[in-house]
Amino acid sequence: MGLAAGLELCRAVELGNAAAGAVCAKPGTATLTPAELLDAVHGRPKVLGDRTAAAEMAAQLRRDGRRLVFANGCFDLLHAGHVRLLREARTHGDALLVALNSDDGVRRLKGPERPRQALADRMEVLAALECVDFVCGFDEDTPYELLEAVRPDVLVKGGDYRPEDVVGADLAGRVVIVPLLEGRSTTALLRAV
Repeated sequence: MGLAAGLELCRAVELGNAAAGAVCAKPGTATLTPAELLDAVHGRPKVLGDRTAAAEMAAQLRRDGRRLVFANGCFDLLHAGHVRLLREARTHGDALLVALNSDDGVRRLKGPERPRQALADRMEVLAALECVDFVCGFDEDTPYELLEAVRPDVLVKGGDYRPEDVVGADLAGRVVIVPLLEGRSTTALLRAV
């Protein structure tokens, strides 16, 4: 296709390789949409603008037969406990969406001194992690409305939650609780400073 469109041989081979990689990432016999080819060539954006973009991404994953994992939190100061939770979360599906409380949401939950980093910075840091496929912010006190929009296959929370207490458990295929990494918390980090 690239050669027929007038691309140089080297660029056509790069395009074919990107397309093959995108198709091979799907289960079974699969096709490739123009949008997926663009994502494969240019990289797909990890930071999703809003709930609508997150819902569209989730719908595309479902069409492709892929499983979406959802995790959420403030992620104010990223630490080893967060990284361990996110790595474990990613093993439960094909793509991990991490939802972050907005700055106002963090203040409502944690007090006026938080967050220490603005939402845009927190999203950029999380998007840089290999195990994170997508990040999205939400302004409500809980991610329930975002969960309604994306309907994840798996909902992951840290070990300080019980499955029956996880917001949105009724909207996910299953809930996974990941044990906490002892002694690692944003609150403890802030006390130590």
